[in-house]
Amino acid sequence: MANTTPNITNSVGIRIRIRTKTRPASSSMAATLATLSTGHCIPTGSLVINSGSSRLGGTARVDSVNGHLTRSRASSIRAAAEGEPVGTSSSAQGIENLVIIGSGPAGYTAAIYAARANLKPVVFEGFQAGGVPGGQLMTTTEVENFPGFPEGITGPDLMDRMKRQAERWGAELYQEDVEFIDVKNAPFTVHSSERKVKCHSLIVATGANARRLGLPREDEFWSRGISACAICDGASPLFKGQVLAVVGGGDTATEEAIYLTKYARHVHLLVRKDQLRASRAMQDRGHNLRYIHACLVRVL
Repeated sequence: MANTTPNITNSVGIRIRIRTKTRPASSSMAATLATLSTGHCIPTGSLVINSGSSRLGGTARVDSVNGHLTRSRASSIRAAAEGEPVGTSSSAQGIENLVIIGSGPAGYTAAIYAARANLKPVVFEGFQAGGVPGGQLMTTTEVENFPGFPEGITGPDLMDRMKRQAERWGAELYQEDVEFIDVKNAPFTVHSSERKVKCHSLIVATGANARRLGLPREDEFWSRGISACAICDGASPLFKGQVLAVVGGGDTATEEAIYLTKYARHVHLLVRKDQLRASRAMQDRGHNLRYIHACLVRVL
């Protein structure tokens, strides 16, 4: 069996190299390993990757996170090893029950459920480029479709509430980047920028990255005229008072275009299809924007 060391990079600044062994997938590996709720324990030696499409073997990758982890399907997770259910914490022997990597909605949700199940999880929150944990919601203004907040809530406020809830139930949080994890042998070993932690089980909830357009010279102008975060950069002198364009036709693109109207002289929303995919509420809010349909986009 060949050793492989694939890399994973996430949206909150965690760069991970996984050391594992290539081996054929089996039906037992594809089985659902964990439902993070009271009465269900994560098997010893299990590696759970929360993503839209993840696997361990010749490659290990995290594609995208939809924010829910409580009932991962068999097609979404793979195990690096199998074993018996974990009971109470074994940290007295220097081995944690569970380590969670990531601090977005998925990471904090996993921490809350695991802590309530008395697994005493350790969470490595990591950092975004802006220097704060919390995932991509930290760059979102109003969150209006999260249950329990009829008036809406800002992304940072929502993530702060999730963090405090995880802490309340006993999750141990570290604002550190994970640099390397070794899942070749159980217990697994997690190396952060500050410490080394051994654990029986590992959840990787490292989030998503901005999808680039793949245009000529895009890399050259990234962060120098091209940005993936209107909230982060919209008020900067580089963009303020300028004619700006947002590429996309969904809720995220429309929300960012609306936000930029606070600073830009004019905002174009470049939609690559014949109609907007944004919700009707978001479209109505952006009625004063100039929509350009089926427009070719080039970096000059």
